[in-house]
Amino acid sequence: MTNRYNNSLLTPSLFLKIGGWRQPIIMVDRIIDFIPGEKGSITIIKHVTYNDNYLLGHYPEDPVMPGIMIAEIFGQASEYFSFIDDFCSIYKKGKNVVLNCFSEVAQAIKQPESELILIEHRSRVEGVLVSQNLKFKNSVYPGDTIEVKSSLLLSDINNFKHYLVEARVGKKIIANGTIVNYREDIKFE
Repeated sequence: MTNRYNNSLLTPSLFLKIGGWRQPIIMVDRIIDFIPGEKGSITIIKHVTYNDNYLLGHYPEDPVMPGIMIAEIFGQASEYFSFIDDFCSIYKKGKNVVLNCFSEVAQAIKQPESELILIEHRSRVEGVLVSQNLKFKNSVYPGDTIEVKSSLLLSDINNFKHYLVEARVGKKIIANGTIVNYREDIKFE
């Protein structure tokens, strides 16, 4: 039986090239599931370690992950969903092939021309995220692995994408709620 944490949608190098974040706030370690489309979702993991710099002052004697960092994981996971879903649409237009599941998307992303498509698209996309209705239910500590699922609820006519998000450590729900992402594809003349 294969451990699903060994599978990842993106290579580490490409992961950094298409993400809009840099250290110290890269909050997604691995994408472990992805379903494209209007009712799609993404599942990611984040390993929490004593080396995470935001833990240094967030109770030095009893470090606990700040809730704002969990909200950041929700935002980054949701943006990765939107960005990779965009790739699936671009791929469909260019190759006339519909990507339906994690393995098909992973195979398409591994094609040499895909890296150029992803990097070019990243240079054109801008956006902002807003947290809404987040509820924090349990604490996260160094040594925990957070699994976050972000599911697209709807895309409205004003370029806002609404996501249902949930974070778990094992079977324990850490936080859940909704977030909204405004995204714009900037056209270069």
